[in-house]
Amino acid sequence: MLRQGGHQLRASAARALSTTAPAPAAHFTLTPRLKDGSREARRLRKQGLLPGILYGEGVNGDASRVLVSMNQVDFEREYRKLRTSMGNQVYEVTTGDGGPATKVLLRDATLHPVTDIPQSVNFLRYKPGRKVHIPLDFLNQEGSPGLKRGGYINNVYHEIPCTIASEVIPAKLYVDVNGMHVGERIYLENITFPEHVTPLVKPESVVATIAGKRGLIQKPEEEVVEVVEEAAVEDDDDDDEPIF
Repeated sequence: MLRQGGHQLRASAARALSTTAPAPAAHFTLTPRLKDGSREARRLRKQGLLPGILYGEGVNGDASRVLVSMNQVDFEREYRKLRTSMGNQVYEVTTGDGGPATKVLLRDATLHPVTDIPQSVNFLRYKPGRKVHIPLDFLNQEGSPGLKRGGYINNVYHEIPCTIASEVIPAKLYVDVNGMHVGERIYLENITFPEHVTPLVKPESVVATIAGKRGLIQKPEEEVVEVVEEAAVEDDDDDDEPIF
């Protein structure tokens, strides 16, 4: 989750990755620190470092909270490239103490409200089964009659909460809106999930609709029934001359 001035940022589809299997994530080096507080955070930022916290279960399975700092340029380079898709990347970090690398997720990051420069970053130790939020991407919008006529996609869910059974987290979940008209709904069961991804939303849940003015709603085509009238055959026996 990326926050700006305390609010969550949502990137448009164009700003996020469009690959189902993302490229190997970057490696970060975290440096443990002893002091906490705003004064210490300002001191670190002046040195080109980002203050942060490493959360989650430690090597022995116990909950831990480690104060850390990291190079601001390294994080900013990754953030400018991936934006909110950083939340769906599994990173390897080392803490500079000679221990083994740790797999982590980006827990949250705070951005400056004016300059958009990262101010702090927190990580969460990753293990299969953790809950993640995967954004939706709508494909073939040019093939939707409802969107072409002035309709729009009304998201009920911008992201789908899921559990992941591996270290490969999809950058996006894709929804095909080709042929859809205003008034039609998109259900979770219309989305194809990878085998290792389990959604935490009911299959019958509506994730989005094709919305628009009432006049854009497609009316059901009236069935045209062709009526064939049989020509009436009149008996003109009175006009016929007798044979005998």
